[in-house]
Amino acid sequence: MESNDRMEQLLKQMYAEERDISEIIDEEWKKFEARHFSPNRSWGWMQIAATIVGVLMLSGIAYAAIHIVSHGEEDQKSPAQETQVITQSQQAIEQPAESSDSIPQTRIFENVPLDEMVNELALYYNKVADVQNQQAHELRLYYKWEQKDELTSVVDDLNHFEHVSLVIEEDKLIVKP
Repeated sequence: MESNDRMEQLLKQMYAEERDISEIIDEEWKKFEARHFSPNRSWGWMQIAATIVGVLMLSGIAYAAIHIVSHGEEDQKSPAQETQVITQSQQAIEQPAESSDSIPQTRIFENVPLDEMVNELALYYNKVADVQNQQAHELRLYYKWEQKDELTSVVDDLNHFEHVSLVIEEDKLIVKP
């Protein structure tokens, strides 16, 4: 019985001290606000350093992105630029060599239509280009042309490409269908 009496006494004491739960929550919230949201809170040196590092990282990333994009645009040539390059190379070929000891050059045709490539080759080797294949303008090739090579070896190399049929007849370089 004594234990029941003791238990009853403890329960009465506990209920007497009980406060409303909302009062307790309000009190704890005020303590939390005072610690974390005080209006006169100043920035510590760690927060300032972290902010500076963040700004520097963002500006570095922005600079890198701009640099990558600007170099990517330089690498891509428009068809007008390709035509300009071809025209410049044709002008260089048309100009007579200053001496017979001139060093043969290498010309790289990259994504150039077959008919333009044949025109340039014919011009260099003093031939007339005769393009009989109507799809020659649509067919684009990558070819590394060594000017020291004979026209017959260049034609043999190009004939290894699919859909390409070149023939040399007298003073003509012919693209057959």
